[in-house]
Order: sequence, then structure tokens, then C-alpha cells
Amino acid sequence: MRMLDALAPIADRDLVVQYGPGSAPAGAARAEAFMPFEEMLACYREAEQVITHAGVGSILCAIREGHTPLVVPRRHELGEHVDDHQAELSRALEERGSVVVAWETERLGQLLDSLPPRRQNPEAQVPELCGEVRAALLGASPGEPVQSSRA
Repeated sequence: MRMLDALAPIADRDLVVQYGPGSAPAGAARAEAFMPFEEMLACYREAEQVITHAGVGSILCAIREGHTPLVVPRRHELGEHVDDHQAELSRALEERGSVVVAWETERLGQLLDSLPPRRQNPEAQVPELCGEVRAALLGASPGEPVQSSRA
């Protein structure tokens, strides 16, 4: 809800919004409760910029399409999630420069204006990103090697 409410001041930006079980945000060019995965990927490919909650899949899909996504992590302290895994992942990926995090939704428009341009050859970054996400999930510092737990 917090993220959807924060979209109102930037609704003039031709937004395509998947809003989930709540209510459609006012002013979006297109708003769908749920989109099939392939349709969501097509939206990422066509978008100039991506704003998303901090789910691993959403972040990876945005980066795979060349975006540095603007993420709004759902936070436990605000009753938005059962724990703070989205905030933890966001913080780790922000340190690595893979995402821009909107910790205060009032700054959404300003942060959107500061996003780097979309990369032209994004596929080359995917293996590196998978390692970054793995390191972030395991709590490694940026650049620190991560040992596999497999024998």
C-alpha cells in the first residue's frame, strides 16, 4: 500500500502497475491486479525504468533487462512483511550498486530521476549478478568470496 500510494505524485510518467490484491493506484496508464509472468517480462523489456518491491525475482528480472531497479522493500516494522529479508537484500544490493533503494517513499520521484540509464547489453551481467544476490543472501561483504556449502 505504501508503495502504491507513493506512485500518485509520479502518475504522469506513463506508469504500468501490477498492484496485487489491493486497489489500483490512481493515474496509472495501465493497472493490473496480476499479470502473467511473460507479460511482466515484456513490460520490463519495454520500460524505460522499473520500480519494484524488493523480491529477488523481480530484482533479477529487471536487472536481466538492463535496468538498475528502484526498489521499495516491504518492511516488517511497518507491518508489510513477516520479517525484514527484503530490507536486508536491498541494503546488500544497494552497497554493490545493483539497485537504488527508496527507504522513504516520499523521495520516489527524485530517486527515479537519478537512476542510471538502461544498459544496452544486460545479459553479460547476469552471471555476476547471480553471484551478488547469493553473496547478499549469505551476508558476505561486497567483493568477498562466498564459499559453497555443497560437498
